[in-house]
Amino acid sequence: MKTVNNHELVKNYIDRFALSRYLSPILLENLQLKQLGPGEYLVAQGGSLNHLYLLVMGKLQVENYQKNGSCAVFSIERAFSVIGDLELFLDNHIGTVSTVTAITKVDILEISLSKIEQYAFNDPAFLSFICIQLSKKLYASTQLLTNATLPALTKVRKYLSVRAETEGSVIHLEKRDSIAALLGISTRQLNRILKDLSELNIIHFKNKTIRILNTKYLSEIEAKDFL
Repeated sequence: MKTVNNHELVKNYIDRFALSRYLSPILLENLQLKQLGPGEYLVAQGGSLNHLYLLVMGKLQVENYQKNGSCAVFSIERAFSVIGDLELFLDNHIGTVSTVTAITKVDILEISLSKIEQYAFNDPAFLSFICIQLSKKLYASTQLLTNATLPALTKVRKYLSVRAETEGSVIHLEKRDSIAALLGISTRQLNRILKDLSELNIIHFKNKTIRILNTKYLSEIEAKDFL
């Protein structure tokens, strides 16, 4: 991870995501712009956290490793997203909950936790901002639990439908094994379902790009699809 001294770019990110609504002037002044390349680690599970991170460009994979060596992908974060908000309210000895890795080139705004403790823990605007971010993550984790028992095809249909709602008809996929882990299916199942949907002209699939051709099919989940 490298530091980028580009005050104009920092200001552009502050304006784009309206950060002045949530962060006090002293916190805005202390923002540091960091960049990661694909595959670089931002946070290691169990390590100490000294900063709060605001994802303003690119994609991050959030995953958790179990004692038996298995790995569960919690989410694929896109701008705008906060990393480290959960740990703000945990005991320091617990350490970070997840490992966070850059999937693409990533721009991050970094804030020292010492500055947050000094200037933000009694700031209603900042605390409201953190509550909103935590609520979004709680909702996303609830959806994952709800989807856990669904058939693989239904999971993929729902996933593509949600992506299409937020990104439009053209979706640029991350690594397929990451998506499969997120959905709780095998990479082989995911590849087969994408191939089947392509043959049915529901999607057009080439390399890492999917063009949605039939949004209605993806979004209309019937009762029989849950069996």
